Amino acid sequence: MHIYTLALLLVFLLITCVDMEVYKYWGVRLDSTPLRFLSRPKETLASSSLITLVLYFIALITFTWLLFRIYRRQIARFLENSDNPGFKGLLTFLFLAAFLIIPVRGGLGVSPLNTGTVYFNKVAFANHSAINVVWNFGQSLIEHKETVNPYNFYKKGTYENDLKALYTNNDSTLQALNTKRPNIVLIIMESFSAKLIEPLGGAKGVTPQFNALCKEGVLFSNVYSTDSRTDKGLATVVSGYPVLEAIPILQYAEKTQNLPFLSKSLEKYGYHTSFLYGGDVDFANMRSYLHNGQFGNIESDTDFPSALRTGKWGVPDHYVFQKFFEDIKADTGTWFKVLLTLSNHEPFEIPVKPRYGNRNLTEKFYSSANYVDSCLGNFIQKLKDSGLWKNTLIIMVADHGSRLPDFSDIFEPRKHHIPLLWAGGAIVNDTVIAKIGSQADIAVTLLHQLGIPSQEYVLGKNLLAPSSKSFAFYSFKNGISMLTDSGGFGYDFTTKGLSYSYGSIDSSHIRIARSFQQYVFQNYLELSKR
Repeated sequence: MHIYTLALLLVFLLITCVDMEVYKYWGVRLDSTPLRFLSRPKETLASSSLITLVLYFIALITFTWLLFRIYRRQIARFLENSDNPGFKGLLTFLFLAAFLIIPVRGGLGVSPLNTGTVYFNKVAFANHSAINVVWNFGQSLIEHKETVNPYNFYKKGTYENDLKALYTNNDSTLQALNTKRPNIVLIIMESFSAKLIEPLGGAKGVTPQFNALCKEGVLFSNVYSTDSRTDKGLATVVSGYPVLEAIPILQYAEKTQNLPFLSKSLEKYGYHTSFLYGGDVDFANMRSYLHNGQFGNIESDTDFPSALRTGKWGVPDHYVFQKFFEDIKADTGTWFKVLLTLSNHEPFEIPVKPRYGNRNLTEKFYSSANYVDSCLGNFIQKLKDSGLWKNTLIIMVADHGSRLPDFSDIFEPRKHHIPLLWAGGAIVNDTVIAKIGSQADIAVTLLHQLGIPSQEYVLGKNLLAPSSKSFAFYSFKNGISMLTDSGGFGYDFTTKGLSYSYGSIDSSHIRIARSFQQYVFQNYLELSKR
């Protein structure tokens, strides 16, 4: 026990000392990244002076001695004087070991413990100081965080040039708004696939409220989600960052703090910002992402009475929409408010009689979507009746598509096709925009309408610019798809072949798709260095 304790003290204190030095230069808590540089010790230590290294060594030895002394005096003597526990002791410790799963996981909630659990402030340093660095280092080791780009197809510069031609001609734009500073509502709708929307070729009558809004707003009819998870959809919409399947970016706060954010861009121009979600905001490390986005107010399930948290994922959407409307009424300034829904998520629990039944997944999917649509319709009507509608832009988009109801393959465009609708009194007139795009284009398109710079959103285009190109990328398990006006395809990196294709596709299209994957992953790797 003495040797075990001394060894752990040395390891933990070494991690702490290295963290103090790393944070000074990188601005992030220590993870497994520095291990990449141990083969080059000279360069690894070059940033630290000899006196600094000596001081850290003295600190390491001093604190190890001090803590080990406390252990010997306060703990070891009780162990040395204890009786042999025998068989009963074995059973007791087996039970305790199993019980430790609960604190290790972080409780009994939906989401396990993650870095974002301790985030509490808009100031990055305050959040960083709350992180347990030993836990942070251990987690990064266990999760095998990528440090090398696995999609290294082309030389640097070559793959970047392949993409430059795609993201040009964003400046001139069709003006969809009648004001430069509308209030903005962004509603990110869980699994709200285009398969549910009748004007987009979806099921008839499932979402009557959304269908009606399509006739009085700007409907973007060819928009695709970049991936299949809520956390990635959130980052793609709010940060204009196309988070591909292989990139769990919200797990790493040191990376998301370097992303662009609509909340930050709009705050500079006088917008109040807020985020509301009826579920656990710690799920998928969303809390750290939202704090890094400097949202002025972040509310989640714990801000509702416990009696309302009746769903598997949290508070049913009609309560959340009601609170959202009350928050809007109470804000007398110019605001950007984001709502993330949750009721249209497996297991599709809804607090009303299911209109389409609940005998199978298809019926449950349609019933929950119909319920969410009714919540949206009630919210819209309240905005109209209150007079808030006149100067408001409402952006409605899905976080991702769905395999349901026809169980589309993960690489099919139907699975990723989602609605994007702009509505509200700030809209000039209703129209349909058929240009192919993705969630990553929303930020650039919105900021161009507001006359706000958008250069930092480097992988988004202006969907309302007549000269911008019509295309979209989305990812699936170890694969990527590219859709254009001339055709589309899915490329599987495992098989190095096409999962599907249609229209006119040649080797240049495949090259651009591979360049896109390489560029985005390389950008992801380098985010924490900025």
